[in-house]
Amino acid sequence: MLTKREKRSSIMKRALTYTLLSFITASLYAFPITECDTTWYTGEGTQYGGVAGSNGGNCGIYVAEDDFLHCAMNHTQYDSSYACGACVRVFGPLGEITVKVVDRCPECKHGDIDFSTQAFIQIAKLEDGRVPIKWQFVPCEEEENIKVKFEEGTSQFYFKAIFYDIRYRINQVEYQRSDGTWHNIHREMYNYYVENAGIDEDKSKIGPYVFRLISSEGDTIVTEPVTYKAGTEIDLGIQFPLHDCDSLADIPNTAVPEESFDNESIQAIEIYDITGRFLKRYHSWEDFQSEKRSDNRLLLVKEINTHGETRQLIMKD
Repeated sequence: MLTKREKRSSIMKRALTYTLLSFITASLYAFPITECDTTWYTGEGTQYGGVAGSNGGNCGIYVAEDDFLHCAMNHTQYDSSYACGACVRVFGPLGEITVKVVDRCPECKHGDIDFSTQAFIQIAKLEDGRVPIKWQFVPCEEEENIKVKFEEGTSQFYFKAIFYDIRYRINQVEYQRSDGTWHNIHREMYNYYVENAGIDEDKSKIGPYVFRLISSEGDTIVTEPVTYKAGTEIDLGIQFPLHDCDSLADIPNTAVPEESFDNESIQAIEIYDITGRFLKRYHSWEDFQSEKRSDNRLLLVKEINTHGETRQLIMKD
């Protein structure tokens, strides 16, 4: 039987561990992760009108009129359009949803996501406005083949194209020269690949092009020669292979929030189920963890300090 001092020490060590892991995650986000990226992130979810029926998001990806499963990624993890076209699996107070990144939220902090209104109400109450979320990048499993569209005005002297319908984030796009070497194409903040001098060695014609795409998971795929057609969607006939990542189904247990109040200032811990129904109130994290539970369910936890301030998190019991 652990003493009260030992229990408190154990909790504080765990809180410190989560804080360090959060710092490490924030430091590594900009670098491509090979094989399976199963990192979990926490932040706040908000909502905006979305961009259904247009390509008005910062990613330049067209979103169908009836497609409301999309979002704007926070500026940091948008990462100069690296997140564009990726899918994210999100847990909120009312449940789970998978959405595609098609836009950027300039004012959102690391870990935050701004959802289309219709997507937001599937994980939270609209009137809540701002809610705690936990999320991770997941493959866009419904995608068949990657598409490319050459922008109007592309010529042998100026190249501009967008790649979309991707299963995983695109880390790099290259083109092949006549000598067999591969050369990187610059990616703009708005998700288009642009070379101001063009990529055609023979300036008497435009294309065809052979592209090499590298995914965030480390996979490399090469296209057949692609004939140039301005403003037309071209099916490349290839897709990044799907990885079987078992941990994608696991929700990490975060019994102590990453930004917990000082233990001495905690007045109460309130527990709610994922629908927002109140379950129980505890005086401290020690009381909460001393009670044995094995439901393995999602809970919304509200931490209240002596000043009446609250912090929320989603955790697995």
